[in-house]
Amino acid sequence: MYRLATLPTADGVLLASGDTDGGVLLWDAGTGAHVAGPVTVDSVHVADLAAVDLGADGWALACAGSDGVTLWDPLRMGRPDYEPRRLLDTGASELAVIPGEPHLIVLADAKAVRVLDPASGRQLFDFRQPHPKGHVGDQVHRLVGVHLDDGTAGFAAARYGGGLEVWAPGGSGWHQGPFSIMAPSPGDFTAYGTRLAVPFRRCIDVWDLETGERTARGELDTPYDVLAPVPLGGRTVIAAAFREYDECGVQLWDPQHPTALSAPFNQHGSAFGDPSFGSARINDVVGISCPDGTTRVASAGNDGCVLISAPVGEDDLVAGQRPGPAPARRDDGDYAKVRTSDGEIVGLWFADTERARDQGLIEAFLFAEDLAHLLGAEYRVVPNTYDDRGGAFVMFGRHFAPGEDRRA
Repeated sequence: MYRLATLPTADGVLLASGDTDGGVLLWDAGTGAHVAGPVTVDSVHVADLAAVDLGADGWALACAGSDGVTLWDPLRMGRPDYEPRRLLDTGASELAVIPGEPHLIVLADAKAVRVLDPASGRQLFDFRQPHPKGHVGDQVHRLVGVHLDDGTAGFAAARYGGGLEVWAPGGSGWHQGPFSIMAPSPGDFTAYGTRLAVPFRRCIDVWDLETGERTARGELDTPYDVLAPVPLGGRTVIAAAFREYDECGVQLWDPQHPTALSAPFNQHGSAFGDPSFGSARINDVVGISCPDGTTRVASAGNDGCVLISAPVGEDDLVAGQRPGPAPARRDDGDYAKVRTSDGEIVGLWFADTERARDQGLIEAFLFAEDLAHLLGAEYRVVPNTYDDRGGAFVMFGRHFAPGEDRRA
């Protein structure tokens, strides 16, 4: 499964899931029961999904892919006599809803970023993408609809080379906001209220859309790739998908209390259900406000599964909760990171001394842990005499292992 979207209906909330074969299914978000599909919405794959409010015509599911953008009525999806409305014939790699009144759609393809009125199909604004053979780093690869402090709505655009910019309508047409947020290669960032939450390596940063200032940072020590806002107890928290070696899952994080996390949940298996295809990864996450008043979180992984959590609540957020999966014994032995008093990672510990001498294993560890700045650095292997766990330390540069004689 590749992308997710939620659609409100008179009877509850539907969850739409799109896959790499171009198909979409609908589920009851409260029970997980299959409702409709699969239907083929694209000949290649579903690049993105979004729920669009068409006013008097109700809610539609916008589907983007290599064939273009189509609008589907979720209540008629799967009926043999039903044909969706084609909004655009040009292939689109990214799609988002601008949450104004009425809803607008912003999409990106290889040539341009465009704003469309989904009711009429009319293009309201566009700016050209750099040529793909030129400055690839300047191309927009991620879009998110945003609310602004003045009551208008626009969109935030992330470029491959890093940086986020905000676009909004004004008196003389659409324009770029007065600031850009320099977030290196931002991934699947999200918006809530007038804030942007942006994952960056092992942090989540929150930025104010009005001032361009960072208002919160979660230093979580685990790579978080995908974020989604989750209304919870009168405020908004962030559902964050982590990956740690061959494990992945979701945790809740509270921007108002940056040390507060939930325990991991929605933990997916290996790619395509087969470890030989690669490690587990979550492609999309959404928060769901259910008709019974509970809140759940759905995730789609590269194991081909969509998982819907049990109800989550404020009590699930605990200050000091460990980021990522719980410590576990792995087939390739135990390991840990060695830190200085200010948190800098300066070494590794391996339970198996022979593995501490395996350069290839150390390089793979550094790459998986986003510690690429240590690749190629000089290091030495030091037996562990600090405690009774045995094994050996791999220490980088001039740093000392715990218990090592600093006069040496």
